[in-house]
Amino acid sequence: MSPARVLIADPDESLLAMYRESLAREGFEVATATDGLDCMAKLRSFAPDVLVLEPAQLWGGGDGVLARMREEAGVSPAKVLVMSARRDLDRLDSTAALAISEYQIKPVSPDLLVERIRRLLEPSPFPV
Repeated sequence: MSPARVLIADPDESLLAMYRESLAREGFEVATATDGLDCMAKLRSFAPDVLVLEPAQLWGGGDGVLARMREEAGVSPAKVLVMSARRDLDRLDSTAALAISEYQIKPVSPDLLVERIRRLLEPSPFPV
């Protein structure tokens, strides 16, 4: 079985490096993006199982990425984990928020991120 693919989109490059290293060490295949345009390009080319998204993205923002995912066939990851310092989803468009599988308040330790991603990848006990 191939490793799960995770795309992390966050403008903080030091966080991206820390998360990438931690996830790779745990066996995930990882790609990163620092803005909304790069995130959309990686969604198309990398086809992640999980998108970890910071809503405060340049060039489209988190809600822009979520909206484009909904509009473009074939670019939606199975799960979306939003990580933000904000404690609410008010910043995100209400329809874009429907695509979110989990919301995690920053700061998020690399170990907690690994745990959350693994939980998202577990098979659902309920048939779809």
